[in-house]
Amino acid sequence: MTEQVERMLMAMRNGPKTITRAQILGETAVQFIGRRFLEIGFPWHPTNAPLEAGIDGFVEIRDLQTGEATNAWIAVQSKGRTKLEKETDDSFEFTCTPRDLDYWRRGNMPVLIVVSRPERDEAWWISVKDYFRNDPARQQTRRIHFDKKGTALTAAATGELLRLVQAAGAGTYFRPAPTRERLHTNLLEVTRLPKLIYRAKTTLRDATECREQLKKQMEYPPREWLFDNELIYSVHDLRGEPWTSVCDIDTIDPIEATKWASSDDPGERCLFVWMLNECLRSFVGKIGMRYNKDDKALYFKKTPDLSPKVKRYRSRQQLTQRIVFRGYPSQSDPEKVFCYRHVGFEPRFRRFDGRWCLEINPTYLFTSDGDKRDTYSQEYLAKIKSIEGSGAVGGCVVMFAALLRDRDGLFADNYPHLGFGTLLDADIDVGIDDKLWSNDDRNTPAEQPVEEAVELTEAELRTGEMMLFDKFEDDSGDE
Repeated sequence: MTEQVERMLMAMRNGPKTITRAQILGETAVQFIGRRFLEIGFPWHPTNAPLEAGIDGFVEIRDLQTGEATNAWIAVQSKGRTKLEKETDDSFEFTCTPRDLDYWRRGNMPVLIVVSRPERDEAWWISVKDYFRNDPARQQTRRIHFDKKGTALTAAATGELLRLVQAAGAGTYFRPAPTRERLHTNLLEVTRLPKLIYRAKTTLRDATECREQLKKQMEYPPREWLFDNELIYSVHDLRGEPWTSVCDIDTIDPIEATKWASSDDPGERCLFVWMLNECLRSFVGKIGMRYNKDDKALYFKKTPDLSPKVKRYRSRQQLTQRIVFRGYPSQSDPEKVFCYRHVGFEPRFRRFDGRWCLEINPTYLFTSDGDKRDTYSQEYLAKIKSIEGSGAVGGCVVMFAALLRDRDGLFADNYPHLGFGTLLDADIDVGIDDKLWSNDDRNTPAEQPVEEAVELTEAELRTGEMMLFDKFEDDSGDE
């Protein structure tokens, strides 16, 4: 830095304090519109605050006949000008800054922007919130068009100002501070896919013929395979048994599973999801579930003696348990069971932002004997769904996620063709205070702890009386 520049900076620091013309104009404009509001008959309260963020004063509306103060307020931002933007004889424009516009639109207090030319005794006003409400085009440009005659700040504006505060109500309201909230989804991340998918031609006519041929080779052949358009696809190497009996080994073509996983081709994605579903059905068989093609859902199977089946797992907070199969005793004859309930879920594989996830949608199946669908299964399902709250549904999602995700450790026996991680969570900047829900909602099962399952008696399923809770399942309270 040269000596000359240093002397200039020193002179600036040590020079006299100044007040700019812009500052003079700004203060003149505030005092001018204050006088104008007083002339109309409304008290003016300037902020006179060095920390003012975008409001220069407040107008309290009073009854002009009785003088009664109403505690109804209007915030005012003053903009003094010597020249107006795009001025004509009848109009002009004013462009708001993004920060000012965002600030003015908060809370429920009406906000006026008053543009004035004190030296000409002129002032015009616009209600900012009303002007930009539900108008994306205006919000995009942030430009206000002033009609000089229609927006003049004179006694003729009294009626419009009264209507503003009547719409907003008395007192003031300021938007609460942003609250971050974590949302728990029902999306279970897929962390491990099949390495290869083998494809080969076949001379068999359909999947049924292929299945029968496989059963001739072994009693329980693998199920992770597809038949589509005279082609067989499988995650198993088709060069080994029992696959050589159903395909032409000279046409075997291994495909990288990741190629289909990232493909945007509808045909390839359809085959890939189909294969994932076949792998999932095989996987859940190891935890006692089976696929129901009528519902396109997976349910826990009955126990050999039709006794309750319990699954133990770790929830978000603690070790817990849930009954996944149970019978409902008849009220007329407690020794008899009138139906059985199977806990299950409807699976849907979805790809989000390049990641594959399993969407878990809990549901139930009601059977008469553990196998045959009960005649009133749909009615029972509708009943339990109508009263089941977010706590019970969330607990069921957590249970399935815990049962499906990969285990760690040297002796972990994870399913080889498909693996899952944890449920996806999302942090958002907008939170909801649960206390603000309506009174009717506060008494619904949505207030249940996450692990609390809804259990109904025969009478409740049939007549819709108040629900009961199975204490055996309610030991945990996962929030």
